[in-house]
Amino acid sequence: MTTIQKQEWHHSGASCCSPIGTCCLAWWCPCILFGRTRYRTKNNGNMSGHSCCNGSCAAFCGLMCLGVPFILPWINRGDMRAKYHLKGNGCTDCLCACCCTPCDMVQQEKEVIYRENQPLMQQPGKEHMNYAQQQYAPQQQQYAPQQQQPHFHHG
Repeated sequence: MTTIQKQEWHHSGASCCSPIGTCCLAWWCPCILFGRTRYRTKNNGNMSGHSCCNGSCAAFCGLMCLGVPFILPWINRGDMRAKYHLKGNGCTDCLCACCCTPCDMVQQEKEVIYRENQPLMQQPGKEHMNYAQQQYAPQQQQYAPQQQQPHFHHG
């Protein structure tokens, strides 16, 4: 069994003022930013079908009305750490989400964009993926995997 080494976060939580559009969204419409980041995380960066008013956005709004808007970014941070094999734990996730939710949300958005734009072979856990080469069979006009002949033992 191979142990995957945990990586540092590529983006710092302290660099939350750039890009300015994401920063403004985090401070003035955090529900939209959370919904976008959550969608991006769950769909491997694929934003087709994304709506700015989605279930994650609505859930964030509901928790914001209850005064606990940090809960969903806290959960998403843990999901991102697991998916991308990032350093940290539940306590650090809680501190980041509670102490400055907008900064944490900007960091998460930038991190998921960075991670999903990495080539497949550079993503943690994917370095041992090998794809079987296929041979072209012109008489069939299709690609067919190489097959081995069975061996029979007579005894």
